[in-house]
Amino acid sequence: MGSRPIGRLLVSFSLPALVGMLVYATYNIVDTAFVGRLGHEAIAALTVVWPLNLVMIALSVGVGVGANSLIARRLGAGDKEQANRAGAQAILLALISGLVVAAVVAGRLEPILRLLGASPEIMPYARDYLSVIIPFAPLVFFPMVANNLIRAEGNPVYSMVIMVISALTNIVLDPLFIFGLGPFPALGVRGAAIATVIAQAVGALLYLGYFAGRLSGYRFRARDFLPAPRLWGAIYAVGAPSMAIQLSGSVVQAVVNNIAVGFGPMTLAALGVIFRLFAFALMPCLGIAQGVLPLAGYNFGAHRLDRVREVVTRGALAATGITTTAGALFLLFPSFFVGIFNREPEFVAAAAHGLRITALAFAPVGAAIVFSSFFQGIGRAVPAMFLSLARQFIFLLPAALLLSRLFGITGLWASVPVSDGLTVIASLTWTVVTFRRLARRAETVREQSAG
Repeated sequence: MGSRPIGRLLVSFSLPALVGMLVYATYNIVDTAFVGRLGHEAIAALTVVWPLNLVMIALSVGVGVGANSLIARRLGAGDKEQANRAGAQAILLALISGLVVAAVVAGRLEPILRLLGASPEIMPYARDYLSVIIPFAPLVFFPMVANNLIRAEGNPVYSMVIMVISALTNIVLDPLFIFGLGPFPALGVRGAAIATVIAQAVGALLYLGYFAGRLSGYRFRARDFLPAPRLWGAIYAVGAPSMAIQLSGSVVQAVVNNIAVGFGPMTLAALGVIFRLFAFALMPCLGIAQGVLPLAGYNFGAHRLDRVREVVTRGALAATGITTTAGALFLLFPSFFVGIFNREPEFVAAAAHGLRITALAFAPVGAAIVFSSFFQGIGRAVPAMFLSLARQFIFLLPAALLLSRLFGITGLWASVPVSDGLTVIASLTWTVVTFRRLARRAETVREQSAG
């Protein structure tokens, strides 16, 4: 990492995560596109349910990231026994968390859905979907935690392959269960949920097969799964920031959903489609950011500021190229992209109008994601946390609340480019200032050494 060309390193470090994330985003797009054939109310229902999905993702990411760090440190110290125990405790926490979520939500589906923005028109669809997903909540938690355990022992490609197989399973099963092709019954939105549960189960079985096979370095024993609160604390201590960032996204989505549904189910459906398109375009940028993080950290630790700058510059340019291309396509062909999900003329007109406004400042967002990853890599927790929260929680939430009151639907759409613009300005300014400070500090060290 300290000597090979930066471009090649960035590709090799980013590609597995990029491919996995892109496939996962494709699954989300295809899933919604199939459901959209049932009407815009069905899309709105998935949009309402999404904040609860984000809560489950947040809780599992907190465990997974914390366990990843703890296991990597134990393996680095040569303590395989404690690494095994930490991995077993992460799996235990994933299962417990899933069961707790299932128990809490199962008896309160409608109150929770109303809190998340479900109107009477949307409620039947949302209830049908969530009533299938929630009993199998552990299948959301376990694969995400297992993914991090595999990455912690240095096998990201296998983890990527499992993600791809699970996503493809969902894509294949969706039309069968939604529309009732062949011997399958037509189950509508409930069918989409069943396809998702089966795909998650396939992923979980593949992860279990990995842990039980020879490819894995883990060797779990029954006693490793006995509750160990001290290890739980160590896991959550590291994973809490990532969990907080994800949970903030859930809060923002729930609030924005409630704003959008005030303008009708069609606006809520349009919001869901726009956010999915943006998420798809940003997934490759997140993969690039994952490649930037260790490279920036390693070269920063080696006092190679020139290589750190090159890593960040190349990563930011690549990510900006992606978001600039996506933003231009969204601005030029909005009707085509929203028509992928639903072709009702009124919906296409409303969603295309929203996409055209929300994409106005999308071009530089990719760079902002890379800058945040740079701060994580060099261990600067405060700017990393701020920039991770900035786009949605710090800027989008207040902008959406204020502008929607002042300008209605147009104000709601305008809050997105306002948030994007402020995030880019903040991240670019902080990054430039940090590099100048690091350069001055390095120059001072050189002068003292020369003296």
